[in-house]
Amino acid sequence: MKLTRPLAAALLLAATALPARAQVVQERVDLSVVQRIRDEAMNRSQADSILLYLSDVIGPRLTGSPQILQANNWTAQKLRDWGFQNVVVEPWDSLFGRAWERVSYAGRFLTPFVQPLNATPQAWSGSTRDARGRPGTITCTVMRLQINDTTDFAQYDGRVRGACVMWQAPPPAQPEFEPSPRRLSLDNLFAPPPPPRDRPQMTPEQQANMTRMRAIQMRMAAWLRTQGAAVLLTPSGWQYNILRTGGHLDGRLARDSVYEPSVHLLVSLEHYGQIWRNTVRGVPVQLELNVQNRFPDSDRRAYNTLGELPGTDKANEFVMLGGHIDSWHSGTGTGDDGAGVTVMMEAARILKALNLPLRRTVRVGFWAGEEQGLIGSRTYVRMHAAELPRISAYLNIDNGNGRIRGVYNQMNTAVTPIFEQILFPFRDLGVMTVRNENTGGTDHLSFDAAGVPGFQFIQDPLEYGIRLHHSNGDTWERVVPDDLHQIAAVVAWVTYVFANRDEMIPRKPPRPAGQGGPPRD
Repeated sequence: MKLTRPLAAALLLAATALPARAQVVQERVDLSVVQRIRDEAMNRSQADSILLYLSDVIGPRLTGSPQILQANNWTAQKLRDWGFQNVVVEPWDSLFGRAWERVSYAGRFLTPFVQPLNATPQAWSGSTRDARGRPGTITCTVMRLQINDTTDFAQYDGRVRGACVMWQAPPPAQPEFEPSPRRLSLDNLFAPPPPPRDRPQMTPEQQANMTRMRAIQMRMAAWLRTQGAAVLLTPSGWQYNILRTGGHLDGRLARDSVYEPSVHLLVSLEHYGQIWRNTVRGVPVQLELNVQNRFPDSDRRAYNTLGELPGTDKANEFVMLGGHIDSWHSGTGTGDDGAGVTVMMEAARILKALNLPLRRTVRVGFWAGEEQGLIGSRTYVRMHAAELPRISAYLNIDNGNGRIRGVYNQMNTAVTPIFEQILFPFRDLGVMTVRNENTGGTDHLSFDAAGVPGFQFIQDPLEYGIRLHHSNGDTWERVVPDDLHQIAAVVAWVTYVFANRDEMIPRKPPRPAGQGGPPRD
């Protein structure tokens, strides 16, 4: 296919800018395929409609909720409609625990003056109950506890029944004087990573403080339940009325037991600080709250969605694409990680729509339970252990919807020249670097730990780490559609190259026992 003049010029410029070592690697870079992929991604994208449905129609997808199973089934049906094969919604071989669904929340200050309370329940929280023990509205006075150690609980025994309690001081808030959304500069992209030994390490004092705080939190949930406290108030860690949620302090027990846990209410930093300051002054704060949640325990399993584009002569080998389909519940999970699921679906759709030849089978996987500790992808790796030696590489997106700027090689130096060469046709779209660096926090780690080359792409942060992550701000309004299209194009191209290489992607040397984990096979 004839290249357009702008693309051809960009590719020529990019090729001349490659480091010498990257030019030596003999990867097949078919520029006509590059142009076809870019054209499909930029001009006939379905990414916007996919992500809008996941975020605006299905909404938040907490693992164990009815919404995530809806998302599992919907993504599976889309893959079937596109002609993918071996599409399954695969249950885990172990139970996740209690399902949970947010039903309703209403809250307001009664004193010192009436105003709405900006808050939301933490996942796996229980419901408020009236004086007759029925689900309903309660009125409570806020009681501030001074808890610095687990021995401090005893002084409050018998004093917190029916109260709304708080014990954590609000984190400091400062005005922001710079615009918050940002893209990575060349200095960011090419700055050398610090050696592992130079990375900040916790001091003994910091370690001891973290241990102390964990002990308090572990004790707090059970103590409040036995003491009959009505609600625990906790502060959001982000300002500007952003509610950055997580799970109930007693969440694991809540998911695995039959009891209904106490109510844990996450309060915006601004309202939490207002309550805290008044209690310090001795000004009574009274709240009216109605928090209703549901535990639909008919199915305690969780599911991953899988689908394939079959290969030809190397069909028993795989290139895998993935992201996590679950989210927290305060926003709609648009960037974390609806965007990742969307662009991986779109990348695979592009390969199918263009009828591009694939020697290896391309498999997509959408994981549940990532937010609780990569559980879905780790379970997949364990359940499919026999296939791991035949997985050439796993590619992951899970840092919002900012465009790809490069890739972390996960300290697999053998892949650096491969990535450098195959990514150069996208330098005009900002793809600039391969970082000799590990990055963590998401599902590629499950594959990397099992010896499979697993990679997370470098993305522009935009507002991901300051407005979106796990928060009520994670909605479609933060999406940059052109960035979605760029991500899908890059991933589709890398997948195409990986699927058609003569050799699988090089693996890292086995780790010796005692150095970063068990030895790899």
